[in-house]
Amino acid sequence: MPNQEKALIVLQENTGQISLPPNLPVPLATAVRRVIDAVAETFEEIKTSLQGSGRYTQVVLLTDVLCTRVQLLRGLIEQTRRGRVIDLVVLGHGWNEHLQLHNETLTNSTIRSLLSEARRTVNDDAFKFNLRMVYMCNCHGSTLNDDWLAIGAAAAVGSQQNDYMPEPMTTFFIHNWMDGQPVQQAANNAYRATIPFYTVVYPPTLRLKMKTVSQDVPHLDTSVFPPRLRTRTISVEVPDGVDIIPHPYINETELLVGGDRALRF
Repeated sequence: MPNQEKALIVLQENTGQISLPPNLPVPLATAVRRVIDAVAETFEEIKTSLQGSGRYTQVVLLTDVLCTRVQLLRGLIEQTRRGRVIDLVVLGHGWNEHLQLHNETLTNSTIRSLLSEARRTVNDDAFKFNLRMVYMCNCHGSTLNDDWLAIGAAAAVGSQQNDYMPEPMTTFFIHNWMDGQPVQQAANNAYRATIPFYTVVYPPTLRLKMKTVSQDVPHLDTSVFPPRLRTRTISVEVPDGVDIIPHPYINETELLVGGDRALRF
């Protein structure tokens, strides 16, 4: 949709109130929250550049006290009625099938009911959101993919489980997306490019690979007299390189894409 106006809605709750997994070490949990909060605050700084670049006609920042379902609904309705294609970026915290807003949470049902509520608001049973793509950096974002698709999003992106690498993965994704990469490729590339930044914090495990080889060895055959020295073939296990096993937190963070994986900006 190169000639259609576009809007970016940024839904960002950066108070750090949501608890991370209870088994997460306190220093790591603190660091993760700080990174997520910093990501959200960064959007305040890049709003002007995003609009000035011509990629988005308007950037709607729903930050902190504005990070509510009511404000999200209002933004989706307003930008749709203006005829703009909408991308939604969610920056904040969450857990399985839940997304933390300001003093409230979005769930599967409260996301899906946005469309019916919008139709009642505008008094139009055929009203549809111009929602194109949703990207979430909240933990377990992928558990909400289907719900965004249900209200009209063409594609939705979220982490498989906990998102332990919110930045620079979010920045990489947005740049990949706006540069024209299909949403699946943009997500894959952002995920892979981020891993090296976290290998010190989340180091991989090295596991020795083994392989079976056949080897001829001397064998004294005592079944004959006098005994004779012969050879026989045995199988032995020998080293065959090293497997690099990613840290579980790296695996949990993998981005899953729902909907049209070939969708482009």
